[in-house]
Amino acid sequence: MNRRQLVLGVFVIIACGEQVVVRDSAAVCGNGLIDRDEQCDDANRVANDACTDGCVAAICGDGILRTDLEAGADGFEACDDGNDADDDACRSNCIAAVCGDGLIRVDLSAGEAGFEACDDSNSENADGCLSTCVLAFCGDGVTRADLVDGELGFEACDDGNEVEEDACLSNCRAARCGDGVVGPGEGCDDGNDDPTDDCAGCRPSGCGDAVLQPGEQCDDGNVDETDACLSNCAAARCGDGVVRSDLGAGAAGFEACDDGNGEQADGCTAACVLAVCGDGIRRRDLQPEEPGFEECDDGNGADRDGCSSACFLEVCGNGRIDAGEACDDGNDVDTDACTGACREGRCGDGIQRLDLAPGEPGFEACDDGNQALGDGCSASCALERCGNGVVDEGEACDDGNDANDDGCTSGCRVAVCGDGVVRRAGDNLEACDDGNNVDGDGCSALCQIERCGNGRLDQGEACDDGNRSDTDACTNGCVRARCGDAILRVDIAPGDAGFEACDDGNQALGDGCTPGCAIERCGNGVVDQGEACDDGNRVNADACTDGCRRAICGDGVVRSLGEAPEACDDGNNVDGDGCSAACTIERCGNGVLDHAEACDDGNRSNADACTNGCVAARCGDGIRRTQGENPEACDDGGNVGGDGCSPTCALERCGNGVLDQGEACDDANQIETDACLSSCRAARCGDGVLY
Repeated sequence: MNRRQLVLGVFVIIACGEQVVVRDSAAVCGNGLIDRDEQCDDANRVANDACTDGCVAAICGDGILRTDLEAGADGFEACDDGNDADDDACRSNCIAAVCGDGLIRVDLSAGEAGFEACDDSNSENADGCLSTCVLAFCGDGVTRADLVDGELGFEACDDGNEVEEDACLSNCRAARCGDGVVGPGEGCDDGNDDPTDDCAGCRPSGCGDAVLQPGEQCDDGNVDETDACLSNCAAARCGDGVVRSDLGAGAAGFEACDDGNGEQADGCTAACVLAVCGDGIRRRDLQPEEPGFEECDDGNGADRDGCSSACFLEVCGNGRIDAGEACDDGNDVDTDACTGACREGRCGDGIQRLDLAPGEPGFEACDDGNQALGDGCSASCALERCGNGVVDEGEACDDGNDANDDGCTSGCRVAVCGDGVVRRAGDNLEACDDGNNVDGDGCSALCQIERCGNGRLDQGEACDDGNRSDTDACTNGCVRARCGDAILRVDIAPGDAGFEACDDGNQALGDGCTPGCAIERCGNGVVDQGEACDDGNRVNADACTDGCRRAICGDGVVRSLGEAPEACDDGNNVDGDGCSAACTIERCGNGVLDHAEACDDGNRSNADACTNGCVAARCGDGIRRTQGENPEACDDGGNVGGDGCSPTCALERCGNGVLDQGEACDDANQIETDACLSSCRAARCGDGVLY
């Protein structure tokens, strides 16, 4: 909008609410009446309000600075130089020129306050134009981030000084061992890589002997890096990458941090001080979501100066409500709830809101900037016509919209059945409206379509539920839904009568959907085609596997549930591999005669007919059998007589009635007077025994 249009707009706004009086006498500016040739008259001679002392409506560009409005109010002027130039101290919109507005001032010379050598409309210090509108240069204390190594002006660091001996050289290159300059953390630097001279790897020869020799800055003879002397005989100082721990805060040389670089804009400044908001150095090493991130840093804790006390830019449109702003939605759109000047949108501000739908609180159909009636836009920002939400004279209703299919027509008449307009919104909806109240012509006298879906059971219909849904109890052909009609019902929950998991319209098996409209799959509880069983679960350890096959011994799955559980199942029917063909664990003592066992009596006793090695007990196996049939008196593991235990596992002794080895006889008694003496010797003449 140009200024001529603005003047006309202001004139119309002011004139609408005041009476224009045509007088025969001479017009007098300041009498409170708008006389001929006056745009306004506020009954005063103050030039700096909405009506100047010449009775002309104040506008930006008239050369008169308005002082009657607060900053942020509509019409507020920070300046007014009476011209249309945007490159001087006052822009054409009466906003004072500031560094960062994207316009370079040309009315000042270098050295004058406010002079701008550049203005890139951002607060970024790390590009070619600093946030102070000074061209970036090596030594300004800000490392440029918009160039890559090799480009003219590239900076690896910038600590803002001309000192060569710190972490950042005067040419904005990072100090390094071998550059010929003794920098932080270097005991020496002869600019070469010769390891045989007096300085190798920036460490003087002889360093570490606790004797200060020529070429050494210090030599304390220890390897402690956190004291005044580093292990390479370099004096500790800021920029050597080692934080000193031998000094207290406030002492000369104290370091709160030391990251070994000359970068000012990270967490540790080039002076080895921890970066904080308000130190005048904007950090560039953090992302917006990280604690400590700074959008700006003007070195003070003040708000309202463009950079807040929390180091965020105070700019309308940044999405934060800064000091002096009523709102900030992060955009420069004027037509939403927050204007481009960060003022809350309101009816009467002259800006029509476009972010709301009719009926929503705050919706504006128009906004002419005044509260007058009869000018086409009401005081509530509604169009003064049918549809403005106000029942004006001659209207039966007005619902605030132009819709013709709700309870109030676009002609502001109450909608009725038979008016020829189908009512699709609000109460008493109509399915049709043919302009009459006759039944039998396709649209009933109640404005309902005479067809399947009208909610009435007409002739030839089995049902009619009044909807066009095909997936409930009544199809949109007014036929009762059934399993097999190829229409999947969705109105019944699983488990309820009539529920359909599928419906393929046939009674075939094996096509994925059963004749009972259940999905053919293992685990559905129905034995479908190709299944040997289906127990309704996906458990693999019962009588029916998760593949719907009957569990058998040898299928590789241990059946641990149900009847006849298995102790093991190795997937074969082979004995002797630890799991028998009967799916029992093969071990001696299980009561089952497993492969390679001669016996198995189900116990671990070694003194019965079956040993705990599942071998049949026998005389001579070295195990005395004391239980069961044919117990043994002894068993010495051999079949040799004369050793106390006979080959028949009987104890060898005279008198046992058995002719043991070494005995001439054994008559099982101790009688001396018979043919066999008690010593198992045959009686003979001359043995001294009379018999």
